[in-house]
Amino acid sequence: MNLQNRVCFVTGAGGEIGSAIVATLARFGALVEAADLDEGRVATRLGEYPDLAKQCHGLALDVTDEGRWDDVVADILARHGRLDVMVNCAGLFAAGSASIDTMELAEWQRLHAVNVDGAFLGTRAGVRAMREAGGAIVNIGSIVGYFGARSGVAYGSSKAAICGLTMQAAASCVSAGIPVRVNAVHPGYVLTESALADEMKKHGNREAAIAAFSTRNPGGMIIKPNDVAGAVAFLACDLARAINGVQLLVDAGLSTQMPGRAFA
Repeated sequence: MNLQNRVCFVTGAGGEIGSAIVATLARFGALVEAADLDEGRVATRLGEYPDLAKQCHGLALDVTDEGRWDDVVADILARHGRLDVMVNCAGLFAAGSASIDTMELAEWQRLHAVNVDGAFLGTRAGVRAMREAGGAIVNIGSIVGYFGARSGVAYGSSKAAICGLTMQAAASCVSAGIPVRVNAVHPGYVLTESALADEMKKHGNREAAIAAFSTRNPGGMIIKPNDVAGAVAFLACDLARAINGVQLLVDAGLSTQMPGRAFA
């Protein structure tokens, strides 16, 4: 895959999946603008990839702040002259388990503001910036956007909205003759350090926690952040030039086994 000198903008870059996307795009030659609510967290993540320092630039962005989006994209265009790829990876998890009858409106709105409104603002900003020269947008959803998460009503709903946003944005661009592709990547159970920390609370040690986590995916596969990043890089590059409005599941085939106990 070749992304040589493509200008890419990644939100949620301070997280494990977001930072993996930044590093993967850079390793394929891209110039990456890495954004997160916490600029210090981005700097820490970028420090893990010293060989990519010249290709990556960290910045602060609250994805729910419409005015800040305008400023950030204008700055990127001023420095690079263009934007080629937008990756909307910023997202929040639920603060705790809640069924539909116990869900607080404030928690519902908190998750949808970042997970849906933030993705909309990023998608709109990307289309506006790339409408003449063309480009690619990749939204990060989740497998729970396809299946009911009995303990995650708001999170599941917000990720289901990513499916709709991606399809409608792609359709809108096609209808308007705008050469911007819009696709989504939906990860299954990805082994991150934060996910592993939750398992370690239950199982006491790292090895047991990894073994327990692996049972969530078919064949005991460990899905890593780089697996998600690879899918994003593919959709961002010219190999995917004819792919538009697609929902790409990176779940080791978990979705073929539903319904089941995975989302209990």
